[in-house]
Amino acid sequence: MALELIGILAALGSAASWAIGALLLKPFAERLPAMGLAFAKGILGLLLLGLAILVLGIPSITAPVFWVLLLSGVLGIGVADTLFFKALRELSPHSVVQLMLLGQVATIAMAMVFLGETLAWQELLGVVLVIVGVAVVLTEPAPASGKQPRDQHQMSATRRGIIFGLVSVMSMAVSVTMAKGVLDEVDALTATFLRILGGVISLFLLAPLFYLGRGNWLTPLVSDRRLAWRFVAIAIFMTFGGFFLSLLAMKLTPLAIANTLLSTEPLFVLLIMAVFYKESPDARRLTGSLIGVVGVGLISSKSFLT
Repeated sequence: MALELIGILAALGSAASWAIGALLLKPFAERLPAMGLAFAKGILGLLLLGLAILVLGIPSITAPVFWVLLLSGVLGIGVADTLFFKALRELSPHSVVQLMLLGQVATIAMAMVFLGETLAWQELLGVVLVIVGVAVVLTEPAPASGKQPRDQHQMSATRRGIIFGLVSVMSMAVSVTMAKGVLDEVDALTATFLRILGGVISLFLLAPLFYLGRGNWLTPLVSDRRLAWRFVAIAIFMTFGGFFLSLLAMKLTPLAIANTLLSTEPLFVLLIMAVFYKESPDARRLTGSLIGVVGVGLISSKSFLT
């Protein structure tokens, strides 16, 4: 019971860490190239995980597993992380983390298409609730009579942000599905290192092409030492507070409980905004967040019934 309580606290701590990270990274996403941020985050992850692997010992790995994990990283880190930062530039942190809940839906869709799995009634209801929750948060009500409609540029930015977020979610879902197929043959630490390595290599090779003629894509980040160190501190916090605690939660807590608690990120964003930024959450965002969390809970509940 004590270990399960630690797992529950770890899940809540992880959700809070990702929520804090999204809020802290928002200014970086607005000012700096998304590929540069994804690359810097990846390099830091490689250093931290590489040191851990050196301490614990370098495991052997087959060539097919190596290439699957590397390609998984290209999608999950190179593509998904870059588009996450692009979405964060256009949308609020709360909208982005709410949008990420669709990863649960995307993963189920991948399992149905590639693994032939079928949905139980509670999973189907959960999928509907997650989609409804995301729609409630991202769909603003029409302006009242006599008020000016939203600025067209702002509307375009919102649409771009939603598209970036959706493609990020889909890329991550494909990446996770690929990685799951070989996880029985490699430990989680090494698998994570290889996935990040794939993302870093792809960004190193492709980013200069995307930024051709627009200067060095890393200059805005490395030119300001204080800004760079702030980003490093946030990335370390998210790596240990978000990633490590989520693994601990899944190890010590039943999957349904861990998955549901980890999905409370949008609620933590609203709580942090209320406590530290004095912004009261509006009913629409709060309702959408609660609907989404209930939906994830229903999706995860299948683990209790098997």
